[in-house]
Amino acid sequence: MSAHLEDWLRLLGLEFSATKLGNLLQAFGSPTAVLQAPAEALRRVPGVREADIVAIERAANASIAIPEPLQKGTVRLITQHDSEYPNPLRQIPDPPPALFVWGTIQERDRFGIAVVGTRHPSAYGRMVAERFTRDLCEAGLTIISGGALGIDTIAHRTALECGGRTIAILGSGLGKPYPAENLRLFAQIAEAGGAVVSEFGYFSPPDAWRFPVRNRLIAGWALGTLVIEAGEQSGALITARLAGEYGREVFAVPGNIDNPRSKGCHDLIKNGAILVDSAQDVLDTLRIQREPRPRELQLPMLTPAQEKLLALLTLEPQHLDAIARAAQVPVHIAQIELTTLEMMGLARRMPGGTFVRVL
Repeated sequence: MSAHLEDWLRLLGLEFSATKLGNLLQAFGSPTAVLQAPAEALRRVPGVREADIVAIERAANASIAIPEPLQKGTVRLITQHDSEYPNPLRQIPDPPPALFVWGTIQERDRFGIAVVGTRHPSAYGRMVAERFTRDLCEAGLTIISGGALGIDTIAHRTALECGGRTIAILGSGLGKPYPAENLRLFAQIAEAGGAVVSEFGYFSPPDAWRFPVRNRLIAGWALGTLVIEAGEQSGALITARLAGEYGREVFAVPGNIDNPRSKGCHDLIKNGAILVDSAQDVLDTLRIQREPRPRELQLPMLTPAQEKLLALLTLEPQHLDAIARAAQVPVHIAQIELTTLEMMGLARRMPGGTFVRVL
């Protein structure tokens, strides 16, 4: 396992794009095989240049030390072959072959909403970010953002304060978390059961080019992207554009027409983003079904069959027969277990013998 991890670190340290890494791994099957591949074979991989071949040969012969957090298991490397790898990212055009994860990714995190915006919010922007985040957490959504100062930080902190889940996707390696001012926040996210995630090499610095690359993961992981205060040149607009390209919903909060921080949101609305003035607008658009439960109640323990069925449920109605077939259980067993999940407030029966997930 140590040698396998070392080869992953060598390969990710080359700073290749996700597409190039994906092509190499598809061609050779593993990081070790990529590093051992002859130059002639590497030349046949789409996108690989002569300079890349030299870099691969150097990496193959380089000594490497496994960072202490990876040795201790505080940080883990997960790949697309791991069950923990977020399924929404498998659906984007250039999914990262591997992710460094500090904390825990849960199955329910596929129901996430990205909350992004300016690094210098007004008092209005702060208030709106806190209100939306709190209400979206109450609905059971995971808050996804980039860990930056400003709106990102407010969203992460508010999610923690109200007992919700949050995931920070960084534009640097986990060994050099950026911004440094948020190191304690990142630790709190991991300690609370959320996750701090990066696709970059462990000690990669926060170079400017990494943040637009990172933004595609925020846009791709979430069901939709909510923009709260963004200037005309805000990186949040890159996230919103990518979300639209990926077929995800884009939401924008209107602001003061004289405030330059509102210009980006207003432009988004003019170009088709959904104007929202409450979290309920977001929930309605995403067709989120939820049942209010007292805060002090814990989710009930589920049987393996119930966990499998719950993992298959989405926000789109699915027929009982299709769910049973996907879960590989008899229809009558699926019906009993889904009824039990409905009684627990985790599923809802819809017209035509269909079921949806309740958040």
